[in-house]
Amino acid sequence: MVFDPPQQLQIQGYAKDQAFIKRVIGTPGQTVEIQDGKVYLNDRPLDENYIAEPPAYEMKKAQVPEDQLFVMGDNRNNSNDSHVWGFLPKQNVIGHACFRFWPFSRISRL
Repeated sequence: MVFDPPQQLQIQGYAKDQAFIKRVIGTPGQTVEIQDGKVYLNDRPLDENYIAEPPAYEMKKAQVPEDQLFVMGDNRNNSNDSHVWGFLPKQNVIGHACFRFWPFSRISRL
């Protein structure tokens, strides 16, 4: 998902039109929790073979509010994402990624 930073990130100094890209993990009504190196969606662990390494932090279960998303970067332990700043308003979404160009060894369509 490509999006403009939410207010929480703008307060931290990110420009209003600075595009971010993250993976959508939870949609409205779903619950997200991070425990023991696993991300749980609706109490079920996600199979995340695409992440750099398992998360080295925990997050209490939270329900995604209406008109918002829970997004995370694939580099879980070095990602400024929803586990840090909260839910992403859907109105901030500006598009979706369709092609990976970095690292060069993993160039592909998404």
